[in-house]
Amino acid sequence: MSDVINPQKHLNLVIDDPNEHELIAKVARALSVKERVMILKDILTCSKNIPTIAKELNIPESSVTRHVDVLADAGLIYISYLPGIKGHVKYLSQAILDISVSLKPLKTDVSDNEYSLEMPIGMFASCDVKAPCGMTGKEKEIETFDDPSVFFSPSRIDAECIWFDSGFITYRFPAKQLKSRPYKKLSFTFEICSETIYYNNDWPSDITVRVNGIKLLTFESKGDFGGRRGKYTPVYWPVTSTQFGLLHKVSVTDEGVYFDHHLFTDKIKLNDLKLHTSSAVSFEIGVKEDAVHRGGLNLFGKNFGDFPQAIIMTIKW
Repeated sequence: MSDVINPQKHLNLVIDDPNEHELIAKVARALSVKERVMILKDILTCSKNIPTIAKELNIPESSVTRHVDVLADAGLIYISYLPGIKGHVKYLSQAILDISVSLKPLKTDVSDNEYSLEMPIGMFASCDVKAPCGMTGKEKEIETFDDPSVFFSPSRIDAECIWFDSGFITYRFPAKQLKSRPYKKLSFTFEICSETIYYNNDWPSDITVRVNGIKLLTFESKGDFGGRRGKYTPVYWPVTSTQFGLLHKVSVTDEGVYFDHHLFTDKIKLNDLKLHTSSAVSFEIGVKEDAVHRGGLNLFGKNFGDFPQAIIMTIKW
């Protein structure tokens, strides 16, 4: 059995999480019109272009196009482009197998103390990456692409999007002021997607996360996302290139490792990370060279992609 999880096909939303309110509203809007539900049903078994959908459902092409924009904005469909007689033809395919919205409150302890720190993605402590690779910032590209030596340049601090084919990148978060306190939960949130030339919404990549040298999990990124400009992606960045990722959360408690609020394994516990033995917490993310899907990764900062944040570490005690 594979230890790689693929969360993107199963959309699990939590109404008690403010970060998910916008997506919940978009999904609700997308499913609130019968014609949009009909379009989703029409592409359940295969990808189709807009003229075919319009003909099969007896809906004007202009209306299908408007409905498609709403469905794509909610992340319910993938849009890809294939060569046609007159330029490229837009094809639609299913992106989600099922959707759930939890109305239960998240497990919280109002007496918990909490410490959070956001780490700019350019402030990594070490790396070992393979080309194709590169970095780009809020206002301009950072030096040259496909040269791993650039990752050791001082200009890396300005990075807002980092990509590479395989290898790893490591961040060290300070935690010395909390060494004497018993931790209850350690979490990291980050925006990420796969990496390929231009973009490909169907390009899987197995991405591995380690904390303090211990492998927590490997999850499958479904694609290198594009087709529309990311909400915070700079205007200078070509729209034909990677635009945004998905926001993920990896947490460790005394119960085990969680991925996006769902228990992944109970084999690794918080004590295994030995957080009190060092003045820093090491967070490593990358793609192994022998990964089943070696599809690279794009890591996004607060001025690139769909979410205004870099990598956030949160400790509760």
